[in-house]
Amino acid sequence: MNSIAVIGLGNLLLADEGFGVHLIRYLKENFNFTNVDIIDGGTIGFQLIEYFLNYDHLIFVDALRVDDEPGSIYKFPLSEVPPNLTFVSSIHEIGLGDVLGHVKLMGLDKDAVVVGVVPKAITPNDLTVDLTDTLKGILPKVAGIVLEEVRKLGGIYARRRNS
Repeated sequence: MNSIAVIGLGNLLLADEGFGVHLIRYLKENFNFTNVDIIDGGTIGFQLIEYFLNYDHLIFVDALRVDDEPGSIYKFPLSEVPPNLTFVSSIHEIGLGDVLGHVKLMGLDKDAVVVGVVPKAITPNDLTVDLTDTLKGILPKVAGIVLEEVRKLGGIYARRRNS
């Protein structure tokens, strides 16, 4: 098992709420990785705790609920979640924010970073697997932020020839 995991979170059926999963797909299509696992965490909820047990370094990519412009990008250590921010999760799902309390109670504090984006559309009544143009447009920029974090943690990556 590798020591670094990049985990994309979100529900693909709810437009921008699935940004983390879209980013994972973008990374897999465009890059090869060494010592890094690229994981579609989707909506697995409390199963996220497994990653705290099995990896030394975690990078989560998720949609964030914060009063800011759609497409705004945030990066912060998981231990320093800003007080005005919550993680977007569907009404019947357990999100990263819910998992954090359990992780702390278990004493599983890890070197973890969140790269989050402010969604433009979360459409529970009009299901779509497509990102809005706003979030499609920032995929490469967010990927660059994640790749820089991977590099700082000692992960190795290379752009695929066909991308």
